[in-house]
Amino acid sequence: MILNSNGMSIKTPARNLRRFAACMGYACRMTKGQERMQTGDQELIFQQVKTRRVFEEICEQIRKRLASGALQPGDKLPAERDLALEFKVSRPAVREALRTLEISGVVSLQKGVKGGAFIRDGNPAMLTQSLQDLVFLGRVSAPSLAEARRLINGVVIRLACERAGEEDFAALEANMAEIDRSEDLQHRADEGVRFFGLIARATRNEVLIMLVDSLSDIIRDMIDRTGRKARPELVPVRRNILKAMRARDADAAVRSMDQYLTIVHEGISGPADGAAAAPRRTAPPAR
Repeated sequence: MILNSNGMSIKTPARNLRRFAACMGYACRMTKGQERMQTGDQELIFQQVKTRRVFEEICEQIRKRLASGALQPGDKLPAERDLALEFKVSRPAVREALRTLEISGVVSLQKGVKGGAFIRDGNPAMLTQSLQDLVFLGRVSAPSLAEARRLINGVVIRLACERAGEEDFAALEANMAEIDRSEDLQHRADEGVRFFGLIARATRNEVLIMLVDSLSDIIRDMIDRTGRKARPELVPVRRNILKAMRARDADAAVRSMDQYLTIVHEGISGPADGAAAAPRRTAPPAR
């Protein structure tokens, strides 16, 4: 029963009484919660609401279409105006989404009468660029890269020993011959990177191929910036790697690969060199 201002009782349906009691209980809980927030700031009633920006939602929907197979490499997306109508958003939002997807390597934006946004076939160089940016930002150190490269190439050479065919051995022979007869230091370096790529391709695993290529390119860039020099001691080591691969001797191949990378990584893989890497900067505290 509820009393009015004159002390007279008011007939109220039971359901309204239940609603009133529930609201009063909610108010009490809110008051207690507010007190906790003001005194200790330890317990929060609500979590922060994070709203995704419009262009991010557009990117997500396009990526989902790729994952489902509705979009394939080479497909052309609808015109910017049509996408804006379909998503019920502004054209600038669509434009920003397409630029984001272009930077990510998902689409290619072409100008002209026959231009537009086309789904790309995938560019592994994006992986290299992203990892290299982390190096420049100081988030990844040179010793960590060298260690990762050593571990991954150990797995790769074992798998290559199992799966390599005669065409792979022939390609490696031709590569080593090219390195031996060239007197241009940069060309020899390029062919040296290709040597690792050929071994990776012998695994028939596209993920390992991309990882090996990316790490090889980044390490080569580091060596170029610190000063490259001739490494004649690598010639017999390469021969030993190929010999072990032909014999399907994975353990010997791993030992030779480890020896090869120890020579190549000289100056960048030691723990003392971590200090020479770009310092890792922490984000400023939120204000």
